[in-house]
Amino acid sequence: MLDVYLHHRRIGTLAARGRGVRFTYAADALDDDGMPPLSLALPKQEAPFPDSRAGPYFRNLLPEQAFRRLVAAAAGTTPENSLDLLGAIGGECPGAVSLWPQGVHVPRTARYQDLDPSDLIALFSPHQPPPLPTAVARGRLSLPGVQEKVALLRRAHARWALPVNGAVTSHILKQAAESLPGLFENELLAMTLARGAGLEAAHCEPVAPERRVLSVERFDRVKADARGGRLRKLHQEDLCQVLGTEPDRKYESDGGPGFKACAAALRRHSALPALDLERLVRWAGFNYTIGNEDAHAKNLALLHRDDGLCLAPHYDLVSTEIYRGLERRMAMKIGGATDIRNVQGNDWERFARALAVEWPLVRVWLLETMDAVRAALPSTLARSRAASGESPAYAKIAAVVSRRTAQLEHELVRRSRTGR
Repeated sequence: MLDVYLHHRRIGTLAARGRGVRFTYAADALDDDGMPPLSLALPKQEAPFPDSRAGPYFRNLLPEQAFRRLVAAAAGTTPENSLDLLGAIGGECPGAVSLWPQGVHVPRTARYQDLDPSDLIALFSPHQPPPLPTAVARGRLSLPGVQEKVALLRRAHARWALPVNGAVTSHILKQAAESLPGLFENELLAMTLARGAGLEAAHCEPVAPERRVLSVERFDRVKADARGGRLRKLHQEDLCQVLGTEPDRKYESDGGPGFKACAAALRRHSALPALDLERLVRWAGFNYTIGNEDAHAKNLALLHRDDGLCLAPHYDLVSTEIYRGLERRMAMKIGGATDIRNVQGNDWERFARALAVEWPLVRVWLLETMDAVRAALPSTLARSRAASGESPAYAKIAAVVSRRTAQLEHELVRRSRTGR
């Protein structure tokens, strides 16, 4: 059985129930009106939540596929046992949740191991046993997703420290998969381009020239005081957690959320739904212009801020269209189109109806996003090349952006002039 904490407060327990889990709120958390629920999908109640309700929230905290197997092996557990794996690595999770085996005292003092440049390079080296999963297990870091990654604390003067036993972190460092050439440069360009085009996106930069490792600043960690020493956690949950969707069903074609469900969640929970719906439209338009077919609901999150819930900054932006071997199927349909090459003007109109947002507004936001991407691309390419060197990925992404923006302009501007 695991104790579940929100910030520094024990909020409930997570226990095995058959092949799944069961979550129960603690009595004092239920009695405290100032204590928020763990998740929008798990409102406070006395009765335990069965696996069908609690399981998706907790399983969405864990790494996926091959990296999950490596982390489980390093932690001395099995990848199939979500409860044991969360007990082993759930000390530093997305948001402000953490999980600890019952009877284990939560550390009062954060501990870190300082890394010099050679230590950082070694962390991402192909040694046996692989050092990255070992570091994740030692740090008790639960980081969702398929990509190999670790969370670190960035100290002053660009020095890095590895957390020990769930200490709070400031950045996520990713190692690009060798099976997708240029993925490091791809994400660097896409994330930087999003910021240049006016989207709110997480800041990222290369860690060191010796390794193709990307550093992404965590938006769910903020400075706790003006001096900037201590970090405070902000709670967050991705839209698969909000909507009770299993991580292996995150794609719409597998039964996961589409734009309609995501928009409904924003309209229901956001403190500023009109603003967040506009951000959702611009995110969809940006992903279309760069050819990102892998934009699914786990790449959208709600951030629990002091002034209410809002759509979190965007993350995990890449152009999948540059990889010819991938299946040409979008994670979320645009209108009736599942293939990005077949999206037409009437699909964008259906997209607007699914979001229940007036088409003229959606059309303007899409065109503004398209123009902003075009304008930002040359300078973003120059900055990315200066930061990481030349890569064939840059020219390929530029070609995709040129093709997609021309198609979007054709469908949204020229069609409107002809009335077709």
